[in-house]
Amino acid sequence: MATPWSSQSPENYLLNREELLRIRQIKLLTSDRDYVFFALQIDYFGKSNPSIDVSAFCKRWDLNEGNLYKALGELRNKGIVVSISNQLDLRFQS
Repeated sequence: MATPWSSQSPENYLLNREELLRIRQIKLLTSDRDYVFFALQIDYFGKSNPSIDVSAFCKRWDLNEGNLYKALGELRNKGIVVSISNQLDLRFQS
């Protein structure tokens, strides 16, 4: 398996689920807010209004629900997530 950094050009670096989990595991990324941001980009790339199954998302990304909601609140405060509905339909800033 090729590593994300083994490509010829730095423009080809890919952040996929495996790489994001590895970065978090070795503690290069310690902020849940940033981790959730990148996880959302990986799972919902190009979608401005995704509906999220909270339980499945948390299981897939090894998060507890409280940390997810806290991170989403922080992303909302930064203006990255515009709104969060009660069914966890997100609207991202475009």
